[in-house]
Amino acid sequence: MALTRRSLLAGLATLPALPAVAEPLGPPDPAALLLRSADASAPDCRTSAALQASVRRVRSLAVEPSRGKVIIVNIAGAELVALEDGREVMRSRVIVGSGRTRTPELASPVPSVRLNPPWYVPPSIEQELRAKGASLENFRRVGNRLVQPPGPRNPLGPIRIGLEDSQGVFLHGTSDPHLFERGSRFLSHGCVRVQRIHDVAAWIMEVPVEQLRAQIATGRTMELTPPQDVQVALAYLTAWPRPDGRLALHPDPYGIERATACRPTART
Repeated sequence: MALTRRSLLAGLATLPALPAVAEPLGPPDPAALLLRSADASAPDCRTSAALQASVRRVRSLAVEPSRGKVIIVNIAGAELVALEDGREVMRSRVIVGSGRTRTPELASPVPSVRLNPPWYVPPSIEQELRAKGASLENFRRVGNRLVQPPGPRNPLGPIRIGLEDSQGVFLHGTSDPHLFERGSRFLSHGCVRVQRIHDVAAWIMEVPVEQLRAQIATGRTMELTPPQDVQVALAYLTAWPRPDGRLALHPDPYGIERATACRPTART
């Protein structure tokens, strides 16, 4: 059997041991995670290991996906899933950190949504820009920080979704949308670039997306406070349901699960 989205989310907090895989269930059961091995006599080692690891990681983030608004960014899958009261309302491709500058796993509320954000360049990235000979004529210095004003060249794009205690990581748009077409999207310095950033921000703010675009078109930087709590979890999930409810297995781009990888059984 395959895994349903809602049953996966609802049962994370109470899951005991996991079988390997389950099949589509019809209406999802919010009370429990229902899994069943496709072949109990020969379970799929990779699937079982990925499920166990993914459930542990989501559980450790202490986010309750079945109540309120929750955004789960699957780092391993380079994908964002928005949930409202446990039901999926939106998916988006994302770009996450490279193997050298990894996106961290964390959970945070969304304190604000910033339209037309300036980019306060981290010192490490400023060093990279200078080493590459990048033109900094459109930047300005504010204290000890290099700042790029809002505009079409700003790498944050039109919207920045803030996170608390996030090691300088947040969700934002991009000035290079063509990169979302890549199959491998482990390209950032740790932040999460969101393809459907307008739709995600409008959902957080509970306004029509056209209204948000009109506010952005003014060119003014605006700091907006969400009308209700929204939780964000950045989680490294090598197993996660596809939109059709069947289980998808993702690669292990950071090599986190390499130590528990399946090993071939010796023949006798």
